[in-house]
Amino acid sequence: MSDPDQLIPEESDSDQLIPEEVEDLLEWASMAELYAVGYIRILADAIERGDAELQVDPSAWENTMAAAAWAMMEHVRGRLHGPTAITVEDIERMRRLHGLGAAALSSGERPPELYPLALRCMECLFGPDWKRAAREAAFYARALNQGFPPS
Repeated sequence: MSDPDQLIPEESDSDQLIPEEVEDLLEWASMAELYAVGYIRILADAIERGDAELQVDPSAWENTMAAAAWAMMEHVRGRLHGPTAITVEDIERMRRLHGLGAAALSSGERPPELYPLALRCMECLFGPDWKRAAREAAFYARALNQGFPPS
């Protein structure tokens, strides 16, 4: 599998990859979506409970959400397939969530739309089974964070 810390290739670069590299990149994109849903779930649960601490490392949020938006574009381009048909509107919602979540993580600002937007974004990625998928993804995201504590 490709190194997740490696820069995401531009669209033209991905057209020049050999088939094995494309397969690795698409596997990486699927994992990015899974971890994005995990972080979204952790954030949404903390907001719903009214926790002061949102329990997501800001740099993990930034990296994962950027990767998920890229992966969602791969859905739109037809290179990646999942349980739902991703639309450009879904990508815009995810980008909005990315920004609102980053603001909440850095300043604590939690606009009323943040929680329902988080739920909608999880649903756009995993369809009607989003609650189960989000619980499992949150488990993996927490486990990943325990292995690599924020600095």
